[in-house]
Amino acid sequence: MNLSGNIVKKAKTRKGQSWQLTVEMPRDPITGERNRKYKTVTGTKKEAEQELRRFINELEHGEYIADNNITVSAWMQKWLEVYAIPTVSPTTLASYKGMNRRYIEPMIGHLQVQELNALAVQIWVNKLRESPISGKPLSAATIKHTYHVLRGAMDKAVQAGLIHRSPCTGIQLPKGEKKKPVIYDETQIQQLLDFARGTEMELIIDLELCMGMRRGELLGLQWQDIDWDKNQIHIIRSRVAVDGKSVVKQPKTESGTRTVDVPEILMKKLRAHKVKCMEQKIRVGRRLLEEDFIIVHPDGKPIYPEYVSQMFTKLQKRANLPKCRFHDLRHLCASIMVKQGVEVKVAQERLGHKDITTTMNIYAHVLPGSAREAAEKIGQLVYKDQAV
Repeated sequence: MNLSGNIVKKAKTRKGQSWQLTVEMPRDPITGERNRKYKTVTGTKKEAEQELRRFINELEHGEYIADNNITVSAWMQKWLEVYAIPTVSPTTLASYKGMNRRYIEPMIGHLQVQELNALAVQIWVNKLRESPISGKPLSAATIKHTYHVLRGAMDKAVQAGLIHRSPCTGIQLPKGEKKKPVIYDETQIQQLLDFARGTEMELIIDLELCMGMRRGELLGLQWQDIDWDKNQIHIIRSRVAVDGKSVVKQPKTESGTRTVDVPEILMKKLRAHKVKCMEQKIRVGRRLLEEDFIIVHPDGKPIYPEYVSQMFTKLQKRANLPKCRFHDLRHLCASIMVKQGVEVKVAQERLGHKDITTTMNIYAHVLPGSAREAAEKIGQLVYKDQAV
């Protein structure tokens, strides 16, 4: 529908000149009565004209929210529905919904969007840091992620004409120290492998140490992804948990889709695992399909991402190893490549990093003594003819 509108100059306020925007809507099909939409804005006439065009566009596309007294809770739901669902991945959407449900709606959801100002947002951030709804302080990373969800919604509220300025500007966020991954030494690696042997975690640990895949990538592997002739695995999908369900998705970036060479000893383990899976299928009157997932429970059912982390934690306890995340094994794979002299560019491609800086940072913290070693080598070269 093509709508038209006009601007009427109103009283001047402390905030500036106010204007009433009026848009003529189609007549009511039953009563035939006129239908108009009104909106009041503050600013110059040129700004009012721009706002009128935006107002008309929102009405034409069904994006306008007539109630300017809408609460933060109602707007968050609208933002998720209109802006987030069409543009973000299922996992990101689930994360947004979770943060909104746990930390935004319970604490500031009752406020009107127009009432929310920078002071209110700062107080909210501080409360998250001190004693949130969960009963314990949140990490700096979680607070930042939650804040950015609110900020994204408020930026769209500005575009939708609900508010003139985002309340999420100039907010002081907590500074948290980034946790360094726990890197096992050779003895601990062997201990981990020994305790994993014969359990459903054995192949998972083998693949992670040799391939350095993300957890979802590992769980997304299918038999058709293996090139048995070239000893390679094609990483083309990821299996993640969304709202308690296992969902298959494409890698986040182009670099996430990659082909990785596999050690011969691991290929033998994969062949043996395939035979085992085939026998399991035969026992239940089925046959193994190429699109079947490789990492499954003994009964053939898919393994959920969180289950891997839980089993890994139990494995660490049995092996009496320092606690670390399953994701730290990806860093451990990088450290093995470092010690074996693998070039950074090769490691980047193998790990599927979009930016080589990420790989460089991993290389830096898995070799804490490299700076000292470099200094000594420079000293030996420069002062090779001088005694120390």
